[in-house]
Amino acid sequence: MSDSAPPSAEALGLGQSSSLDWSQRVDASNWTLAPYNRWSFQRVQQFTRTARVTRSAAPSALPVKHLDVEALTFTDSSGEKSSVRDLLQRTWTDGFMVLHQGSVIAEQYFNGMRADTLHLMMSCSKSMTSALVGVAVAEGQLELERKLSHYIPELIGTGFDGAKLQQALDMRVGLDFNEDYSDLDADWHTLELATGWRQPSADYKGPTDAVGYMQTLTGSVGPHGDVFHYQSILTDVVGVCLERATGRSFLELFEEVIWHPMGAEHDLISIIDSAGTAVFEGGFNCCLRDFSRFAQLICDGGVAQGKQLVPTAWIDQCRFADKELLRAFSESEYGEVMPDHAYHNKWWIRDSKRGVIMALGIHGQTLFIDPEQHFVVAKFSSQPMQADLTM
Repeated sequence: MSDSAPPSAEALGLGQSSSLDWSQRVDASNWTLAPYNRWSFQRVQQFTRTARVTRSAAPSALPVKHLDVEALTFTDSSGEKSSVRDLLQRTWTDGFMVLHQGSVIAEQYFNGMRADTLHLMMSCSKSMTSALVGVAVAEGQLELERKLSHYIPELIGTGFDGAKLQQALDMRVGLDFNEDYSDLDADWHTLELATGWRQPSADYKGPTDAVGYMQTLTGSVGPHGDVFHYQSILTDVVGVCLERATGRSFLELFEEVIWHPMGAEHDLISIIDSAGTAVFEGGFNCCLRDFSRFAQLICDGGVAQGKQLVPTAWIDQCRFADKELLRAFSESEYGEVMPDHAYHNKWWIRDSKRGVIMALGIHGQTLFIDPEQHFVVAKFSSQPMQADLTM
């Protein structure tokens, strides 16, 4: 966390570069890094393998009741007074939408983004994965207390061995996996090579699919089910469990069960590994309006266009944390910087008493959902820093 303003565009080499300049400078080795991400987060399919979830033939309506929200002020997490306008300017915003009672009260685009632009949502993909998991659990296809190795036998003898599906959903697996983004030799970086985020060097001899990479992780740092450890690989495990249990591709199921009936107006794309498996932990891309539609679906208890798409009981579980979940989070490395928060079923719980939840992704991707107030905020960004806790 830093109290200083983000670097200027000039300091990062952004300047007034044209699209042609960027297309010549960004490549498969650097597209996730600043300053290139200012351009590439809106063009992910140019740099990676992707698969597509098609749009709905009948997009749902988004009623508009625009209000001037930019002048509104609030106290940020550092205790400083700020306006919405200042927030948008200092956090490298690409798209910003606010809904109240299902109506759009603010919709803004920056940095060349448009209403039909698909933007990388990073780890907000985890929360979308959770929604389809909730459907499979309700239908009896997935059992939360089953061991991960029940669905993926290849995990026997690895650091995942003995962990349960619920523990993976809550990031409470005692796996030795380093997700320190400042360390380019850490496990998260190798995961990117294995799952297709970036092109490996010519001398790379490691796996090029998620399950193959999972089998290389044999260490542990503690017992399963104890302290919260944020490890993106766990969502890839959950996604593969879902595919094994249903016998269906996640992306096909998501299109059929959620994306089409929700009324998405544009396609969703996902980065995929060499086996064609979606990158559940952060590879999804969609437009701002559909990002907001998904958040509104969750805000409305899983109902969209008069149909129950995601079980309300699952969403209620995601919104509230018991004492054990609060303890597991408070004793983690996140406990001090995010007091009184929790993490459950791939959602960050902002207020467990009121059931306020968030989906968060590095470089500034955010969904904020307050069902009691019928209030949703969706934000796409391309911040140069992976983490920014000053908001």
